[in-house]
Amino acid sequence: MEDFKGIRRFLYNSSTAGWSLIDSIFMTFYVAFLLPPREKIAAGMVQFISNKAFLGIFTVLGSIMIFGRIVDAVADPLVASWSDTSRSPLGRRRLFLIMGGLPLALFSVLVFFPPVPHVSWVNALYLALVFGGYFFAFTVYVGPYLALIPELGHSDAERIGMTTAQGYFSLIGNAVVMIGGPLLLSHFMARDPAVTAYRKMAISLAIPGLIVAYLAVFVVDEKRFSSAKPSNVPLKESFLKTLRNRAFIMYLLANLALWFVLNIIRSSAIPITLTLAKADEAFASTMFTSLFGAAAIFFPLVWWLGRKIGKKLTMMIGLIGFSIFSSMFSLTGIVAVDPKLWIIVNAALMGLPVAVLLVIPNVILAELCDLDAKRTGERREAMFFGVQGFFMKLNLGISTAILALMYSLFGKDISNPLGVRITPVIGGVVALLGLIAVLQYPENEIRRELGLKEELR
Repeated sequence: MEDFKGIRRFLYNSSTAGWSLIDSIFMTFYVAFLLPPREKIAAGMVQFISNKAFLGIFTVLGSIMIFGRIVDAVADPLVASWSDTSRSPLGRRRLFLIMGGLPLALFSVLVFFPPVPHVSWVNALYLALVFGGYFFAFTVYVGPYLALIPELGHSDAERIGMTTAQGYFSLIGNAVVMIGGPLLLSHFMARDPAVTAYRKMAISLAIPGLIVAYLAVFVVDEKRFSSAKPSNVPLKESFLKTLRNRAFIMYLLANLALWFVLNIIRSSAIPITLTLAKADEAFASTMFTSLFGAAAIFFPLVWWLGRKIGKKLTMMIGLIGFSIFSSMFSLTGIVAVDPKLWIIVNAALMGLPVAVLLVIPNVILAELCDLDAKRTGERREAMFFGVQGFFMKLNLGISTAILALMYSLFGKDISNPLGVRITPVIGGVVALLGLIAVLQYPENEIRRELGLKEELR
């Protein structure tokens, strides 16, 4: 087994920028595109689906997202099992990278092409199919990609290095979209209708994202750099064995909380910009420049904290930060500070928990994969990431449904922005629940069993 290093490791890590970029196109702009504020509709945007609640708590967009996340959630253990048990000559993981990349980019663009230019059930059906296709493709690519971390990283230090590098590349991918996307929109809107501008923006970003995502395919030779063998554990048994791991469940609940908050903030960014700061879409790029610039600065600190005080305590710091700074966004325009300055400063402060989110969880999960392999003799990395993905996708679907419901019940317009204010506070509360879960994570016991260094305090 050769060491996975040099240009190969760099290109594998850099593919994170590709799939993060593609995912960010979808997650950053779909709400603003499909459910624009009333003022934007008057200026030329189109509302493609209804924003009214039905049965008291459901909205069309929320229901579509939940459907997509259910498809995604079901796909996670399936793809994980297929990957863990694969005997493809291309490798257990690389085959899935090849199959997932192109559909992932394609479906991210199709979100911006509803067939009917007004509110219609046809659009709702179309979007349900597109959302389902997108999330299935995301699982096919990203699940096996992440499962390579514990296989290619042969020590704790290597894995923290890999996830830190992937965190940087994730920032780059997200920054290209969240900073460059609004700038591209402003550029295209100067000469095209708003709907056309969104479509051109999505295509312009998806193509380079796809190219970068495929870099990993050419550098990961699993026969040379991994000693893992195909698992013989059937899907149902592997899934249930993973759920019986108490340490994994405590970690999972905390990680779900982290992503719940980030999804709320990411999906709320443009509504916060438009309704609370009363700025245009281009200001969202300034907000994300502050966020990602600060996160990049905090990465070395998070890397140091993870090795010095442990991954558990570092994750706790991230959850506390998310709870505080997410809630502070709801005060935009209320506190006696310029709304734009308030958003920029708060986004910069949120850079620390974002850095924690992008570095620490995957290192913890790789450690749990090693522990399971030591106990059982089976390498089931993809199933651990798959079970995490199963609940993660349900979690993200629920967070989006809550966001859509808050907008429907309490308002999302400049004249009535209460729903936009309430949503970040909900994210802050969920982060505190995640903090309670991570307190139960038995880090020292796991380190002792794996024969790692002394206990952490």
